[in-house]
Amino acid sequence: MNTVQHVDVVVSEKIGTISPYLHGQFAEHLGELIYPGIWVGEDSSIPNVNGLRKDVIDALKPLRLPVVRWPGGCFADGYHWRHGIGPREQRPKRINYYWGMAPEPNHFGTHEFIAFCRAIGTEPYITGNAGSGTPQELGDWVEYCNFAGDSSLSRERRANGADEPFGVKFWAVGNENWGCGGSMDPETYAATYARMRTYVFDYPGSTVHAIACGAGGNDWGWTRRVMDFWKNKHWNRLGMVQSLAAHYYCGTAGTATEYTSDQWLELLCKAAAIEGIITGHRAIMDEYDPKRNINLIVDEWGTWHPVEPDKPNSGLYQQNTMRDACVAALSLDIFNNHADIIYMANIAQLINVLQALLLVDGERCITTPTYHVYDLYQPHRNAQAVRFVSQAEAICDGGDAKEYCRAQYADNRELTLQAVQGSASVKNGVLCVTACNAHPSQPCELEIDLTGGKLADVEVTKLACDDIHAHNTFDTPNQVCLAKPEVVAARGNTLRVLFPAASVMRVMGKLG
Repeated sequence: MNTVQHVDVVVSEKIGTISPYLHGQFAEHLGELIYPGIWVGEDSSIPNVNGLRKDVIDALKPLRLPVVRWPGGCFADGYHWRHGIGPREQRPKRINYYWGMAPEPNHFGTHEFIAFCRAIGTEPYITGNAGSGTPQELGDWVEYCNFAGDSSLSRERRANGADEPFGVKFWAVGNENWGCGGSMDPETYAATYARMRTYVFDYPGSTVHAIACGAGGNDWGWTRRVMDFWKNKHWNRLGMVQSLAAHYYCGTAGTATEYTSDQWLELLCKAAAIEGIITGHRAIMDEYDPKRNINLIVDEWGTWHPVEPDKPNSGLYQQNTMRDACVAALSLDIFNNHADIIYMANIAQLINVLQALLLVDGERCITTPTYHVYDLYQPHRNAQAVRFVSQAEAICDGGDAKEYCRAQYADNRELTLQAVQGSASVKNGVLCVTACNAHPSQPCELEIDLTGGKLADVEVTKLACDDIHAHNTFDTPNQVCLAKPEVVAARGNTLRVLFPAASVMRVMGKLG
């Protein structure tokens, strides 16, 4: 007999509106992501739309992704945007010195990125070069993209094929400037940001949302010192910052496809510790910005497994299993449950790199288990997050990951992983509950008690597989995919549904 795992959904306890940008993506010039993951060129035998892979466009359009971050990552602070405009045959060939000294032909530049975003229906997010670049270079890039009037830069954009401005809203001033973006200390970066931001202008019809480099992991000192500099050094510059971007990778336990049940739990504990990153950095930001005018975002996150044996180390190619799907689900549910303090999150990365949505090989393109989580969670976007309280049994107190997880909380709090983790939201009178059964081997009956509403019939959709190592390959591309939705009858404010082990589930129904 299956155990019963109980959760409470309190419709009256509203948390905040779930920003659609929490489902953001990240596309860096790294490994096989851009070439051939997105760009194959007009003359390729692979079907394409003006050089962009058609199968990738077709796969991503149904997800209605809200935003894609580009060109990096570490690549961004060595990237000079003028190398990626104009006739492709005249663009300089450079080397990607952060990622294996790979050749960079610059065939995929600003215009190609904007075309890709428009093809899949997403907003562009551009990371500017604050490491090796200049304030003028970044300011010129913004004018080139966003100015609709008559200037040398807008004329150049038109000559390169874009009569109308691109209207790019999201601009980051550097990436990981404590490391690959210039090895700066917090005060040096805070001053660099302020100087460069000074020359990033709003143009008619396009208001810039400027994003500053935040901390890596639990580096509380970085957040405190940049915030202190912006607020207290000579005059208050906090108004120049619209968002602060933290990074958090939960890493691995075992390998991408080979791990024990204990390692399954270890990685999910590390993934759940992202809650500490969010709450810890927001608490420090609140000391300087109590009205929360500056958003907190996490623009790099996800798993980071050992490189596949037949791939180069610099390519960061990894497979993607049901464990990765659970990492994604746990993380997205945590974001929902903190919808009042987090604005954007960009998983790393879109195609062929780290925790990718798609894998491509030659003319073949497949979806990963993580792709299906993003599909499953779409109804949460722009919904009102409401309180989700899990009464499920604890299955892991951190184990080998305990000290690692404790370090992710500003108050050094320990982490306990419960069997059922999830979130809930309401939009247009429809309740959406998503959850992960984090137990690697035990199915359960999930009992949902609803406070502040009633349900009749609900639609239940599951992402599940009998093997915790299950993943899609080019020979078996549908090993892991969403099951056909089933209709389950609720009894007033109580619902029970079978929840397979190591799975992700969505429950949707109209509130009475």
